[in-house]
Amino acid sequence: MSVLRLFIAAYPPRDVADVLIASARSLGLPLLKTSPADQVHITLLFIGDTDERQLGDVSESMSRAASGVSVIRLSIERLIGLPERGECRLIAAEASAPPTLLELQKRLAQRLVRTKPERERGFLPHLTLGRFPGSGARPRDRVWPAPSVEFLVTDIRLMASVLKPTGAEHREQARACLASPE
Repeated sequence: MSVLRLFIAAYPPRDVADVLIASARSLGLPLLKTSPADQVHITLLFIGDTDERQLGDVSESMSRAASGVSVIRLSIERLIGLPERGECRLIAAEASAPPTLLELQKRLAQRLVRTKPERERGFLPHLTLGRFPGSGARPRDRVWPAPSVEFLVTDIRLMASVLKPTGAEHREQARACLASPE
């Protein structure tokens, strides 16, 4: 049995990812290790370890959840340090949360969450731009202005995360296109 570590994500265009990473670098946080541009994404749902034989079912559930959902326009609101308390482990770009995005995330969770988490957290749409090594850092601020950036989410992707000594490698397993706006 082969096990895949799965998540469903929305990816910005490459030029948007490049601008966001540059803005994270401009914060001057010396320990921050920025993400590769091709890995900048919004995690809509982390699924976790899944038997490879279930890949078709997961892909079909993702496609059904996306069925009828129109292309989503997102804007970047601000840069934030997460988590909100304690050591800061990452810098992210917080995205807007239009009702369509929230509905899509809810549909995915209803179809694919196997067990209820002990502490249910609200969905915070964000794109991780970089991480701090070890247990984290204590930057003076946790919120910064972001560049004025908007982008369209035209599809969502089922991804497998392969953990390697050099970091995670993301491999696309399936894609579901969103409907064109009428």
